[in-house]
Amino acid sequence: MDIARITAGLKKGDRASIARCMTLAEDDPAAFSKIAKKLYDPKRMPRVIGITGPPGCGKSTLISQLAPRLAAGGHRLGIIAIDATSPFTGGAFLGNRIRMEETVKAGKIFMRSIATRGAKGGLTESVMSSIMALSCAGYDMVVVESVGAGQADVDILNISSTVLLVLAPGLGDEIQAMKAGSMEIADIFVVNKSELPGADVAKNAILSYLYTLQGHSSKKVTMTSCTKKEGIDLLASLVFDHEKGVDPAEFAERAFRMEVDRIAKELASKRIESVAAGSGAEIGRMLKKGMDPYTAANALLKRSMG
Repeated sequence: MDIARITAGLKKGDRASIARCMTLAEDDPAAFSKIAKKLYDPKRMPRVIGITGPPGCGKSTLISQLAPRLAAGGHRLGIIAIDATSPFTGGAFLGNRIRMEETVKAGKIFMRSIATRGAKGGLTESVMSSIMALSCAGYDMVVVESVGAGQADVDILNISSTVLLVLAPGLGDEIQAMKAGSMEIADIFVVNKSELPGADVAKNAILSYLYTLQGHSSKKVTMTSCTKKEGIDLLASLVFDHEKGVDPAEFAERAFRMEVDRIAKELASKRIESVAAGSGAEIGRMLKKGMDPYTAANALLKRSMG
């Protein structure tokens, strides 16, 4: 790919250049780093609305209705939807792209589906790079939909200025939901599919959990129905209200620290693998000397860092 052309296109907000840049972030991080060096500006870190929740709660449909409201608030909006990668084929369905297609066509919203490629935590390794690409292209707000496959998928907290946890009635025992790690990171709780029986019970269970945990709660709990198109405007207002209380510098530093940590570990891992791959003979000598595995591993680590 022509990096100079992509960089120039990003400055103009060209959608094709954004897509190519995100592809580089996924497939060729070294090439992407050349773009980041030229365009990265911490002062332009966009606000990130992280949306998580269990499968079947209606995250994608909710985003398709919420996104135009957020964009109507004067923001240039991007959407990054994370889809799970099949452990058997290595592919991903990327169904979010289909569910949000009309929303993207109707407004000036950029949307990208990205497969996890085996990454843990509900996100993908390139998510911050993709956010950076949107930032370089002038997008000041990004919605990130995590896979939301389990209780421990809480990495969304580290990259988000506002976290929405979407739940729905009838998904299971509310008491079990209270144990989920994601309950602790949410800023706004959304009981989606509120037209279904049990929506009020789910809302009350969340409120009870919050008050039991803290004695009081400043966190918001609201209900939405995408079928009836109810509660979406209120949810958008709650997002904007929460964003007013977020310190941009603090949020940018937190997201920057996470990305630096990820990249440093990735670079260190590659160096260690390179040293280990060429140390077959030395491993044999270490074994003959009676060296324990921890001492041997530390020796290889020092060499890789040297």
